[in-house]
Amino acid sequence: MKPPCAVVALHVLPAARVIVARKLMEVHELKPAQVAFRMGLTPAAVTQYASGVRGGRLVDVLQGSERVRQVLDGLVSEFLKAQSDKSAMLEMVCELCRIVREERMICRFCDLSQEGKECNICLQTRACSRGVSVPQSEH
Repeated sequence: MKPPCAVVALHVLPAARVIVARKLMEVHELKPAQVAFRMGLTPAAVTQYASGVRGGRLVDVLQGSERVRQVLDGLVSEFLKAQSDKSAMLEMVCELCRIVREERMICRFCDLSQEGKECNICLQTRACSRGVSVPQSEH
């Protein structure tokens, strides 16, 4: 069974990279090498993200959420700064994770959902900025 954080790492973050890389190149006219440098990726990876070869599975799903679009726009803004605020960017990625769980965007990847069972695991845990899932009742 894959925990929600594994699904986010395997499917959501790559799709977010697709959206962010495309926006940096298409809207802000950065070259793949510039995007790669800012995002900490290789130019080849950026080209693959931009073309949809990597990470394309959830792009449409993510773009369908206004909340997700706002978070990704915030990430784009940070990548455009001369000195990105890494702490702010980490908070945005954590917010992205919360949104995709709350809006049930990752249910299709859950083993319980595929078995036809009702699953609320994503809604019962809250990921903190350290990457640890803690039951909400303890907060």
